[in-house]
Amino acid sequence: MPKSIFVYLVALFFLIGSVLFLSSFFLNPSSSKLIKQNNEIVFEAKNISINLGFKESDFVLKVKSSMVNSLKEEKNLYVYQPKIDISGKNTFLKIKSNKGTIAYDKNLVQLENKTEISGKVNEKIILGKASKIDIDLNKRNLSSNELILFIDEYEISVKEIILNEGEMVFKGSPIYLKDNEGLVTETSLVKLKSNGELIFPSKLNIKNY
Repeated sequence: MPKSIFVYLVALFFLIGSVLFLSSFFLNPSSSKLIKQNNEIVFEAKNISINLGFKESDFVLKVKSSMVNSLKEEKNLYVYQPKIDISGKNTFLKIKSNKGTIAYDKNLVQLENKTEISGKVNEKIILGKASKIDIDLNKRNLSSNELILFIDEYEISVKEIILNEGEMVFKGSPIYLKDNEGLVTETSLVKLKSNGELIFPSKLNIKNY
């Protein structure tokens, strides 16, 4: 789980210089302003960098965004063109999207569309894409209804990625695997071990030849 840390914002963000309490977040804006809109105070900042740490884990998650908005009565930050880095021992993932939401009271990052994934985990190059993806910091997982990963000769369609310390776990109902010869099989669980080995269940259901 992410460790609770204070998020310090420049006094200009709030007229009385209050501190915004985001669990696990540090915000480092290069510029910001307050806007009056529909009788609500809107927080807006450009070129934000948000760092998140994990308790009892070496994983670090960093979010960079060209612009961030937040309404006074909400506990959300709306990020635009976010770039997210997830790094740790033998793990580095870069995730890009058009826009998203950080629900800081729930430790949840939601990316909405045109999400791209790239990086290296346990000696394996990973590429991927999704229409929408949720990053749950409490569960340390990534989930999506449409998440496709490319690892070695496989195209893997999954619903969830779990970032464990010693392995990456892929889940789905089912998971579809397509090799470079077009053979499609399905299963419910795939693991990427720390030594770079892809582990499949002993039984795979063949979908087509």
